Amino acid sequence: MPTTVAVRRTAALAFVLGLVLGLAACSSGEPSATSSTQTTTVPSASGTGLSVVEDSVETATATALAAATEKGHDEVSAPGAIVAVRTTDGTWVATIGSTALEGTRPMTPDMHQRVGSVTKTFTSTVLLQLAGEGALSLDDPISTYVPGTPNPQATLGQLSAMRSGIPSYTQTNEFSTAFFADPSRSWPPQELVDLVKGDAPMFEPGTAFDYSNTNIVLLGMVIEQVTGRPITEVMDERIIGPLGLSGTVFPTDASFPDPHSQGYTVQGQDGQVPADTAGWNPSWAWTAGAMISTVDDLLGYGRELATGGRLLTPEMQAVRIASYQDMVPGQPTRRYGYGLQLSNGWTGHTGELPGFNTFMYHQADADITVVVMVNSDIKSGACTGGDAANTVPGGRATGPCLDPAVHIADLVTAALGYPGNPGDLGDAGPSTTTAG
Repeated sequence: MPTTVAVRRTAALAFVLGLVLGLAACSSGEPSATSSTQTTTVPSASGTGLSVVEDSVETATATALAAATEKGHDEVSAPGAIVAVRTTDGTWVATIGSTALEGTRPMTPDMHQRVGSVTKTFTSTVLLQLAGEGALSLDDPISTYVPGTPNPQATLGQLSAMRSGIPSYTQTNEFSTAFFADPSRSWPPQELVDLVKGDAPMFEPGTAFDYSNTNIVLLGMVIEQVTGRPITEVMDERIIGPLGLSGTVFPTDASFPDPHSQGYTVQGQDGQVPADTAGWNPSWAWTAGAMISTVDDLLGYGRELATGGRLLTPEMQAVRIASYQDMVPGQPTRRYGYGLQLSNGWTGHTGELPGFNTFMYHQADADITVVVMVNSDIKSGACTGGDAANTVPGGRATGPCLDPAVHIADLVTAALGYPGNPGDLGDAGPSTTTAG
């Protein structure tokens, strides 16, 4: 645990980014490091090489994917990774590395993982379902359901699209200090929202983009009020059950289904020494980032989510598509809408909790879905500022500063011929802290 508030503040900044976006902060430039630059603290390779567990794609595609996965894993500070690709030709799934530092137990494709901000896609989808049923309106102000927030006139739609101007509780010193002091602590949703109740709004609703975990926790509270059901039951009945996502759960405590790997972070740690986070309580992320899933579940869910599939009516899918706006004015290659990012033709989300990083995107033109799961959130590349504190000595120090799953996914999407471009399928906001 950190011994100074300064360390916690730095970690909080990087920590929020993770969950916040489940997208990864980046700098410009192509990655150029090789395995010779990998960290000795968190080895990229742990004695277990690439294992292809499913391969029904063309030979050339499989070869390119294997090379991209091996290169990506060599260039990140993570014990292991699972990479899955589904195309119109077939499915390719591979694992590489191990479940723990200095471990020999290989990663397997059935591993459960904390998926961080991928949870936001579930929450926003349920919101759209309820709006389509007339149970609520996307134009309802948040004050109708939860009083006392900054910008009480911000609408539910603006919260889902990250345009409410309501600050994120994960960017407060109060939260980061309390979280790193006791990662096992259980956080009720109202307590999270109360952390920013007295804060000034960041901007007028609808006038700018800012990735805020408070938005999606508030939407979870709205969903429980409107349905009269616990969010766990709502997720099961509306998404998990209908799609047959047998490995997906919304935890209510620190429990973690087996099998799962360990997860490693340096956020909030002295001397950038990795800590194992598998037993940390994700309640602080709630409907913004607490969920657990598997690569197989996310392969199917990612496509359903991007296309509307069985999740939304055509009318509500059209509403979601119309919600995309530039994350940065004048940069239309990176857009965010109701719980989804659209970048260079790829639609989906990334997710990060301390120790875990997930990438889930679908390319509509080619009908390709890519999922990458990594048991580390430790960044690599030319990281500066708060991001530099979330790296380890000896790690890749050139190229874009990226979360590990995003770096691997950049290479995989390029190998498929539909590059997301370094970092574009990464963080949705300024580098800040714990969940994404």
